[in-house]
Amino acid sequence: MAWSKGILPVRLFSLSKVGRSIVSGKWCNELGSTMDLKEDENGQISGTYITNAEFFKSNSPKEGAKLVGYTNTHKKNGTTTMTTTITFCMAWKEEGSCSGFTGQIFKDDKNLDVMKTTWLLHSPVDCLKKNWKTTCVGENTFRKNQ
Repeated sequence: MAWSKGILPVRLFSLSKVGRSIVSGKWCNELGSTMDLKEDENGQISGTYITNAEFFKSNSPKEGAKLVGYTNTHKKNGTTTMTTTITFCMAWKEEGSCSGFTGQIFKDDKNLDVMKTTWLLHSPVDCLKKNWKTTCVGENTFRKNQ
């Protein structure tokens, strides 16, 4: 991979859409953050998220939060099919911030589950004039523990 000033290398995955819901289970991202998700029959998600991100350096090495979310369902040719789009959020009690993730689950070249997400992290500030610096945006790639 070539490096260019101000540009980070991106690893491209050959991803294909997954035709069934595979959300439930343990997931880990490239930073070492983990989540344990459970999806019910209505597409609602619950679980826990343990962050390993630098945003949350504190007395405890990793902060955890409960998460809630949804997968999307749609009808195709008269059948109900769970899509692989996903959204979930959590409130970070120790930091006072909130995160929201959206993404989709794919199969990689080795037929393993990969969740590509984009996230927003909103941190508290003490006045409206400082609101401009409250939101961070980023991406994470989670892989399901097999």
